[in-house]
Amino acid sequence: MSLDRFNLTSFQSLRRIVLSILTFFVIIKLILALVATIDRPQIQGKFELYQTNLVLKAAEWKPATDSNGLSALQTALVGADFLKSATKQYQTARSGDIQAIEKLTGSLANLEPTEPDLKPDLKILTPAQTSLVKQTISAAQTEIDKIDLRIGILQAAQQQPETAIKTWQKIVTDSAQSTSKNTAASLINIWQKSSSISANTAPQIEAEINSNFDGWFRDRVLEQLYTDLGNTAGLAQLDRTEQATAENALIKLATIFTSRIVFGLGGVGLIIYFIVRSIVLLTQKQPTESVADILLTGLDTPWTAPWDWEIVWQVFMVGFFFVGQFLLPLIFSQFVNPSKLTTQSQSIYVFASYVTMASLGIGVLYLSIKSYFPLPPDWFKFNWKSNWILWGVGGYLVATPVVIVVSLLNEQIWQGQGGSNPILQIVLEGKNPIALLLFFLTAAVAAPLFEEFLFRGFLLPSLTRYLPVWGSIGISALIFGVAHLSLSEIIPLTTLGIILGVVYTRTRNLLAPMLLHSLWNSTTLISLYILGSGS
Repeated sequence: MSLDRFNLTSFQSLRRIVLSILTFFVIIKLILALVATIDRPQIQGKFELYQTNLVLKAAEWKPATDSNGLSALQTALVGADFLKSATKQYQTARSGDIQAIEKLTGSLANLEPTEPDLKPDLKILTPAQTSLVKQTISAAQTEIDKIDLRIGILQAAQQQPETAIKTWQKIVTDSAQSTSKNTAASLINIWQKSSSISANTAPQIEAEINSNFDGWFRDRVLEQLYTDLGNTAGLAQLDRTEQATAENALIKLATIFTSRIVFGLGGVGLIIYFIVRSIVLLTQKQPTESVADILLTGLDTPWTAPWDWEIVWQVFMVGFFFVGQFLLPLIFSQFVNPSKLTTQSQSIYVFASYVTMASLGIGVLYLSIKSYFPLPPDWFKFNWKSNWILWGVGGYLVATPVVIVVSLLNEQIWQGQGGSNPILQIVLEGKNPIALLLFFLTAAVAAPLFEEFLFRGFLLPSLTRYLPVWGSIGISALIFGVAHLSLSEIIPLTTLGIILGVVYTRTRNLLAPMLLHSLWNSTTLISLYILGSGS
């Protein structure tokens, strides 16, 4: 054996050892990260509550005339039993928070040492971890108080003041939060027949209501307060404010529902078109094209992968998981504590860290496959003159109803738990325009470019060296879903990944799945922003 051959063999052996060690730590890290999301609420729960708040606000609108047809639209969007529906939605959210508290409390009891002299190395939770769990439990309990305050207002609005007072009285008796106790006591005072509120105490209570409630809930409490005080000027001003914001809420609600219906029906229409067209071709004696031409073009043709599985292993272990899960978090943690940042600072942190991760990931990919240049012509193609826009838009339309159905089924599994991307929560509640712009650039531009280049451009074609194209699409989609580190999102994101893989395989053009991915993320962020700004 020559010295060069010996050195090459030694290098390959060392590389495999290093990659094996990295793989072990990455797998442990992924498992821990996914397990940590089990008790975290999904964004879907918040999404539905914000939508409920928007419906309640839109229900306040009372047009003088119906020249623009908004009255019929209001009835269709709001519904006749919107108060009962809203109450049910808040009760569902409350049940989810209670389940989360029970799980966290049980985990704390099982993992904390029961013996004070237990050796430190046998403790499962560190003091910092225990403190974090307790803080999470406390935050969930505070959230339940907020929900109960609103459930009481909904009950009062349904002419059930006695039931509402009992709901608030339970907060006064059981809550550990002084703010919740004081607010509940004020609500009881407002709705009690023997109210002790006077013109002198009203400003303080009004300030408390404005501080703790917004939208429909604030309006209902202020309406009751002004009615009790006989404040006709306050009622008139409240009505004017309600009408202005209610019409705006109705328009936003219509925008969200219309877009869902249009995109959903468009996707269903495309699916039906391909099914009907395939059936027609099967019944023709001399078809001009085969069913395979419609559905399977490109899906039975693998790429020519010049590298083996070790290169794929290296790119993902080093360029994606190690850099994204270990190296960058370690480096950034030395300078920044994300939990203490403002919303704008968080957006800068997220954008900078993602762009850095993407740049390093692409750099590792380039160095790993550089020796195989020039690549076959169907690798990493960007063909601006093809029909990639049609495939990207069409793929998005098909993905809309498919992923919605899968998400509804997935919701039955997780029951509101399983975690979500934290960016979505920030966008839902965000007001800072610079922060929203940076989150949008991260999710709608940077993520589609990097993730499609890596998962569809590199991983999927590389797997076709060992698997059929369909199998490669499925495996790459599953890894794509897992990489987002939220248990509840694995199935929906895997479904989306499969559609992205099919679009790329059919077009052999990365522009198509990048457009689809960007449209998906963009419409999600826009919907969240509309809900957050309108509710």
